Amino acid sequence: MRTILFAAWLPLLVLAKSDNSTAGLLLSSSGDAKNLGIPSDFKVDILVDASVPIVAEEIYRMAIHMMYDISGFPLQQIWLDREWPSRIGPSMMRLEHEDLGGKDPSKLSTQYIIWGLNHMVLSMYLSGRYCQTSAVLKWQGAQVGTIRITTREVLGLPSAPRNSTDVLHLAHQDKSGPVAAGEDVHVSVKYSRSSPIDRRLIFLTAIKAMGEACETGLNRPVGAMITQGIQKVSWKLVGGTQAFTGILKPGHSRIAIAKTLAMMIEEGRFQKIIVWVKVNGQNTAVGSFSQGEPIPVLS
Repeated sequence: MRTILFAAWLPLLVLAKSDNSTAGLLLSSSGDAKNLGIPSDFKVDILVDASVPIVAEEIYRMAIHMMYDISGFPLQQIWLDREWPSRIGPSMMRLEHEDLGGKDPSKLSTQYIIWGLNHMVLSMYLSGRYCQTSAVLKWQGAQVGTIRITTREVLGLPSAPRNSTDVLHLAHQDKSGPVAAGEDVHVSVKYSRSSPIDRRLIFLTAIKAMGEACETGLNRPVGAMITQGIQKVSWKLVGGTQAFTGILKPGHSRIAIAKTLAMMIEEGRFQKIIVWVKVNGQNTAVGSFSQGEPIPVLS
């Protein structure tokens, strides 16, 4: 079985004043193509409006839910418009496609959304600006879609969210759409006696890791899924040993991440956590969220 090791990613942010709003700031974001695996044809322009502050926890929780949903589909899946309301506050995350008309009204693919959402949340963390934000996604200079974070008040919507879910509810969904059809993915955890980890770093790593699971191929057998985030926070899930004889797939990693996050959020504990995964009752993998530990290079 082939093991995938992912490199760390750190986008370069170039700040400039917005042309159309004194309250806004345009962050033209481009990734290190070598480390990110993102072609130079893909760009993200991020416009922030600091006059509409949004609680950081809401943003991360919506982004986790959005990435979980998006990453459950093939990379070439085409998306139209969709919304992810916050369950813990008045904010909302919106996905908007650029209408091309004709038989193919959208070119907004799962891959573009994964790249764009990763850029968006990382730029917010690095800048410290948690507020109304639009990430304009471009391919070869043409706009393909936008990810927006705003409030229900700005949109003129009722203040109470309706029929919304977040990562806590994902914890109870063993069968997540087309990925785990017919599979029961069970996760058990144990906290390590270690120093606390900034919850934002765990959220960022989780968002990145779910996207990488999709990029690897959700149903492709692997020996391990390893994602290196920033400030040495990592997600590791390793199978293929004598103790873990089940077949590990990236889709299992995606589900394990969501369930582990749900437990951490519910208990309010963010520190090293050991994770065991069973699929259909068979021991499949062991892993962790941790900080400062060496990342093994597996072959």
